[in-house]
Amino acid sequence: MIKVPLSDIVTEQVRDLRARLARVPKGALGDKSVGPLSKGFFDVCARAGLELLAQGVQPATPGELLEAVKAADLAGLQTLVTGLQAIRAANPPGWRAWMDQGCLHAVLTRRLVLAGRMQPSEV
Repeated sequence: MIKVPLSDIVTEQVRDLRARLARVPKGALGDKSVGPLSKGFFDVCARAGLELLAQGVQPATPGELLEAVKAADLAGLQTLVTGLQAIRAANPPGWRAWMDQGCLHAVLTRRLVLAGRMQPSEV
């Protein structure tokens, strides 16, 4: 696997957002966190080299995305992040399910693995 580096600052931003996503309560208690964390996710992705593309891959289900993330390279992650943005825009009420299934967390984790900042076994 070719490592695609991240700066120390961006690495900490990715790790911090992963931790915040992991702490979001399920159900109504976490509803207020969805908007800010979603915006933060796409901002951190852009800083981590996962800028939005003109078109992306839109997985049909969160499980499909989680499988795609496992083997994705940097370009693959970019297309998945672009697809996630399209899913969020097309179905705001359904977006929470994607967050709750760990899709955003999985993308950030894979980015850390690609940078050599985390071992795949730690996922």
